[in-house]
Amino acid sequence: MRTYDTIMLLIVFGRCIKQTDCGFGLINSWSQQQHHLLSLAITYPLPVIMKFTTGLALLSALATSTAQILVPPGPVKGPNTFVFKQIGGIPNNECLTFTNSGEIVQAACAWTHADRQVTPGKILGTDVLIVQRGFAAPFRGDLVGKTACVAFNETTFRAEDCSRNDLLFVRFDVGNGRIQANGAPVCLSGYDSKAFVKIDIGLQRCSQFTVTAVAPTRP
Repeated sequence: MRTYDTIMLLIVFGRCIKQTDCGFGLINSWSQQQHHLLSLAITYPLPVIMKFTTGLALLSALATSTAQILVPPGPVKGPNTFVFKQIGGIPNNECLTFTNSGEIVQAACAWTHADRQVTPGKILGTDVLIVQRGFAAPFRGDLVGKTACVAFNETTFRAEDCSRNDLLFVRFDVGNGRIQANGAPVCLSGYDSKAFVKIDIGLQRCSQFTVTAVAPTRP
């Protein structure tokens, strides 16, 4: 194929991609296909057209493969699952627990309950806390069949879909025992009168937590 032909076909292909109305697999109707082939036949000889359409198929396959590669991977769990207990928490109810709606409260420590269990892990190198329990449609339909991570939603920390990219996920800082957001000065800070956890913006009144390693319970 001549250099001129190559350049012209690339220009045509670029227009196809922008308008999504030409190329095999991109044309919306048979009449559009006929019009497209006729216009090509007038401009280019058959061998050129065959190379062009073959190139479209290869580029389409490559684009599909690339799109699949670019899908963000799910969280990678670390080796240990923990139950978190607040130092100075509600007496006899110091352990973090995830409610049916994904909110975090303090409740009695129960090592074998999935709603108390959290597994530190990573998403693309960022530390996260992966929630062990599962969720049901009446309460959190967005989490059914999804992996949940602890995240900051600008109001509080709670369970959210790990695949979301509009939230700040939360990590456990082993060095100081804090549970805090990645990339923001926000941490867990005690509890309210209904045992729901509170947050502190500024890291001035962060709670400290100890962890107990447990065998993960099936969600």
